[in-house]
This record gives sequence, C-alpha cells and structure tokens, in this order.
Amino acid sequence: MDTYIILEAFHGTDIRNVDSIIKSGFICKPNKQHWLGNGVYFYMDYSLAKWWTTNPTNKFGVNIINAAIIKCKIRAKNDKILDLRRLKDYTKFVDIYRNEFLPLLFQGELTSTNDEIIDTKTLRCTYCDYLNIKYNYKLIIGTFYLPTQPYMPKDYGKFFETFNISYIESQLCVFDSSIISSKELVSIDRR
Repeated sequence: MDTYIILEAFHGTDIRNVDSIIKSGFICKPNKQHWLGNGVYFYMDYSLAKWWTTNPTNKFGVNIINAAIIKCKIRAKNDKILDLRRLKDYTKFVDIYRNEFLPLLFQGELTSTNDEIIDTKTLRCTYCDYLNIKYNYKLIIGTFYLPTQPYMPKDYGKFFETFNISYIESQLCVFDSSIISSKELVSIDRR
C-alpha cells in the first residue's frame, strides 16, 4: 500500500507569472547553483515566501515588481520524497554521497573535464540532481540553519547560544511538477 504525504507550500513570484503558473504549471529555470537541485522551489513558511519576493537573487533570473504568493498542495508518495528533516533520510543523503557519488566525482564521471573544480554550491546542486535522476525522487526537503539570515533580526542568532534552540529554515525543491495537486493565488503586493 502506497503512503502519500501532503504538504502545503508557498512560492513567491511576480504577479505577471501567476496566470501562466495557475493554468500551465511552473517552469524550472535551470541553474548549476540551485540549493537542492534543478526544480521548482517553495517555502513551507508563508512569511519566508513573502520575504523572498522582496529580496530575490538576480542570479536565478527573477525580476519581481509586484509580488505574489501562490499556495500549493504537494502530494507525493512517501518513498519519492527525500526529507532531510528525517534522520533516516538525512543519513541516506550522506551515505549515498560518501559511498556512491564521491567515487564517481573523483573518477571524473560527473564533470565536463577531470580538471574542473566544482564549488560547493555547484557540487550540492549536482548531487541533488543526481539523486533525482538515479533514485527518481520527486521532492527534496532541505533544511538550513543560518543564524545570520537576512530575514532574522541581527541579535537572534545569539539566542541559540543561550537556549540551544534554533530556527531551521525548510525549502522544498519539486523535480516533478505532477505532484503539485493545487495552486492558488493567496497574496498580491503591488508596489
């Protein structure tokens, strides 16, 4: 019996893209330095999607003039999700990297030339793409602990030192948009 996971996630974009996304779906803009591979990105936290629309990075081809947030339902089989919030998935992520991916990298099978040096961001993106291709993951949920994130007040990172409790950001990278079961515009911010 297949077990499905249903997640609610938020995607920030420009209002000009909303009709096309709602009618035809998302378009992945490939980039060798995406966080979790080449897919469509979502936040699980609405406020982070909203923050992102006011602070997008230019290197991913984003030009937001009038921000919009699309809420999506994502429905995928549990075995097609690599959820790095789960210990078993995180250990699998590390084990495949160490035992399978790294040997291929050192043999020169994953770069265009044996002399090419891959920076950390490109290496991480290439590895997540490899997981998608080799293991047919439809979705990777990644976690990030960065106490100095620009959306976090400057002194909040010190709170962790006091209580050892931190905020962990979660992002979703959807490789197969057929798992996005609904799309709904939930916010427009005209400037």
